Amino acid sequence: METKIKQVERFLQGGNKIKIEMKLRGREKAHQDFAKEKIKKFIDILNAKIPIKIEKELKKQPWGFTIIISRNTDK
Repeated sequence: METKIKQVERFLQGGNKIKIEMKLRGREKAHQDFAKEKIKKFIDILNAKIPIKIEKELKKQPWGFTIIISRNTDK
């Protein structure tokens, strides 16, 4: 997860928006609450390193979850 955080941090510093997707397959769909917590943990760790703004809230898709974030320039 640290590698992904470093990559996202680099893209955010460049002024880009990031779309985070977590695809769930088969039996994974039965554990949607675990997937939500994993995404929230990822965002909390990232927010501690660089201030972020959520462009589109966490949304349930037929195949998983998506969220769009960008760098918060207000802070």
